[in-house]
This record gives sequence, structure tokens and C-alpha cells, in this order.
Amino acid sequence: MMSLKPRKCSGFALLELLMVFIIIGALASIAIPNYSGYKAKARSAQCEANRHNIELEEKAYFSIHDKPNLTIDNKYACLSGGIYVWLASDVEDPDYPKIGCSIHDAGLDKTSPVPTEPGYMKSEPKKQKKPKEPKKSKK
Repeated sequence: MMSLKPRKCSGFALLELLMVFIIIGALASIAIPNYSGYKAKARSAQCEANRHNIELEEKAYFSIHDKPNLTIDNKYACLSGGIYVWLASDVEDPDYPKIGCSIHDAGLDKTSPVPTEPGYMKSEPKKQKKPKEPKKSKK
């Protein structure tokens, strides 16, 4: 008669594999939102660096040529898809040169065009619409 020997099982039990997947899922649920936040902060920091470099290039151009250039090189692009616009393009403005991003600067319109001449950003008073008068009913 043959004696029954206990079999040695190699491998992992289903419960062990399930626990590993649960732990990996929990860690991923914490890590993925943090990673997204870090990416957004990195894009914002790159945009800030781009704006600073554009302003430095404009200052250098103005100091050499005594006239504003106000062009933005194609090598500068907001990683979030924003558009750079001049906020202070007049050389008499104490903030000159000042550039903003349509995404990372609050209050800028995404469709703001890039100025082509000095003094572009000087705002004109907006015309107010007249309120409509109520229609007179005929009796």
C-alpha cells in the first residue's frame, strides 16, 4: 500500500493575490491625484519661467535699440495651452515689460490678441448699452 504524503504546493493562494491587489490599488488611489497636482505645479512654474525670460529679452532689446520689440519667440509656449499677452507694453509704464498668461494669470481672456504696437493695452472706456424701453401696448 502506498503512503499518502502531503503535497507541497508552490505558488500563491488566491487570498494572498487579492490582498496584494488591494494594497496596490490603495497606494495608486493616493499617488495618482498627487502626481496630477505635481504636474500642474510644474506646468505653472514653467509658464512663470517663460514669462520671466520673455520680459528679460524685452528689457535687453529695449536697452540696446531704445524701442520696444513686443514679439514673443515661438520657443516660449505655456505647457497648459495658455496664450501669452502683454500686460504692460508702454515703455512709460512703471511695470514695463509685463507679460501674462491666459491660464495662469487670473482675469485674462484666453482669446486676447497679442499686441502689435506700443500702448496696445491702454484701455478705452467701454460704451454702455442703453437699456431697452418697454414696448407700449396699443389699446
